[in-house]
Amino acid sequence: MKLVRNLLLVDDEAQWLRTLSMTLTRLVPEASLDTCVDSRQVLNRMELKEYALVLLDLTMPFHSGEQLLEEIRGRFPNCRVIIVTGVNEVETAVRCMKRGAYDYFIKTGNVEDLASTVRRALEVVGLERSYQQIKESFLSRELAQPEAFNHILTCEPAMLDRLRYLEALAISPEPILITGESGCGKDLFAQALHRLIGPETPFVRVNLAGQSLEGFEATLFGQVRGAFGEDEPARAGLVHSAGDGLLYLDEIGDLPLEAQAKLLDLLHYRQYYPIGSDRPFPVRCRVVTSTQHDLLELKKAGRFRNDLLYRLRAHRINLPPLRERPLDLPLLLNHFIEQASEQMQRPAPLLPPDLAPRLAGYPFPGNLQELKGMVFDAVSRSDDTHLNIAPFVEAMQEHLGEACPSQQLRFPEQLPSLAEVNRALIEEAMSRTANNQTAAAKMLGISQSALSRRLAKGE
Repeated sequence: MKLVRNLLLVDDEAQWLRTLSMTLTRLVPEASLDTCVDSRQVLNRMELKEYALVLLDLTMPFHSGEQLLEEIRGRFPNCRVIIVTGVNEVETAVRCMKRGAYDYFIKTGNVEDLASTVRRALEVVGLERSYQQIKESFLSRELAQPEAFNHILTCEPAMLDRLRYLEALAISPEPILITGESGCGKDLFAQALHRLIGPETPFVRVNLAGQSLEGFEATLFGQVRGAFGEDEPARAGLVHSAGDGLLYLDEIGDLPLEAQAKLLDLLHYRQYYPIGSDRPFPVRCRVVTSTQHDLLELKKAGRFRNDLLYRLRAHRINLPPLRERPLDLPLLLNHFIEQASEQMQRPAPLLPPDLAPRLAGYPFPGNLQELKGMVFDAVSRSDDTHLNIAPFVEAMQEHLGEACPSQQLRFPEQLPSLAEVNRALIEEAMSRTANNQTAAAKMLGISQSALSRRLAKGE
């Protein structure tokens, strides 16, 4: 479902309509405006096109504004109506508000106040439709656009809920904050949202780690010709490059406080100033941010603005780490094996059936990126039949070593013979490597042929 930002301006005064349309186009650039001078055409036009908001005059030939207000609210309950009229009467205003008007404005009033109300009404409509989409999505338990998530492999119920939530948020105009540990798939979720809102539109990613205020402004806002000297050319910023697509701001928690103020203005006013320009440019793109940090803790430490935090948290998706997705391990292992084998142009080795259960207790501090690296290393060491599991065993041993740095061998009261110790070590190495002799030999510090001879002798 697409986000609706369509506005219909209704007034029998053509000159006033043109003036209002030009003003709102400048002050509310994210809206798409249509005008109508004939009150008899309003309902028919609303049947043919979905509108989020109608700005309606009261005194018109054929149908009065109050009559149309009742008709619109009755037949199109998801549409808001703002009365914009020359009738400055308290009783009329009260009557219109009781009949469902979102607000009441006098034509001689401050047009910037009207623009602010229009923007708030669009946000209300967007949030209401987003809530309805979320409700319907969770009730149906199905994805309306599953193809948008083809690159995200999961069968975990918690992850599937997050996919449905993201799909529901595609209609909302508010920014989305994606949180989670490094390597848990935040980029993949941003790409999925891009596919939902318009795969044909630009997808622009910016890593904010290490950005200064000057670098942030130059990168996002660009500059006009001569901003730093007569010979300095104009440069378009990434907000302009994103167009009607998606602007993905990665590692928002690393943005300096001064730059956070600039980002807050961009999100609130939906406009920005290129360096050296005194004319604002509209923001048409959708904004998604992500971080591996706890923004609430950063706020408490004075490193993140309170107002920006709550602006970003309008829609928040927290991704679980890989260690909390045990059902996904077999899927991901097979996926990365196929990917690695294709890139290395070799047959895909078989996944040992007991590998995924053994990895379920490993914490995966690097999450998906760590698992992918392990699999690529394992495939490179494998023969054409069996997956070499040495990289996984090594990682688990390192983790156990870190968890128990003082761990030492403990012997029974009666010491075993050297032959018994050798046999026990070989059995343990073979067990840990799923009977992979190459990996077991490396673990024991001997050659594969030496291990093979010991196994044949039963040592």
